[in-house]
Amino acid sequence: MADSACHQAWRAAHPECRARQNQLRNERRLRAGRGDRSAEYAARRSRALPPLPGLHRGHDLFALARRIVGPRPTSLVTLYDPLYDDLLSEATLALVEGSDPRAAVRAYGARERGFGRLTCPLLEAA
Repeated sequence: MADSACHQAWRAAHPECRARQNQLRNERRLRAGRGDRSAEYAARRSRALPPLPGLHRGHDLFALARRIVGPRPTSLVTLYDPLYDDLLSEATLALVEGSDPRAAVRAYGARERGFGRLTCPLLEAA
């Protein structure tokens, strides 16, 4: 059995052999193509991350909190504002604690909106 170091040394000393092998492979691929690989790709396990479940789903407390907070406000803005999900979390926590969820939602929303009014983006070129 050949030693791998001996083989690597021979390949390093004969680069024309590798170039010829590459040329033959490229010509064969031009002639015949690579064929249909759909079965091979279908058999391969996906590396994609599984989708995350939606927030605040699957419990009656979440449905009650959604009724307290109201519908998600929509706009034509493409940025996602997490305030609605935060308000649902506050309402759910208030329900679990036994406090008034409407007051908790109102207080948290006022704090967050107030912080948004006090802050502004800093423009580097200004």
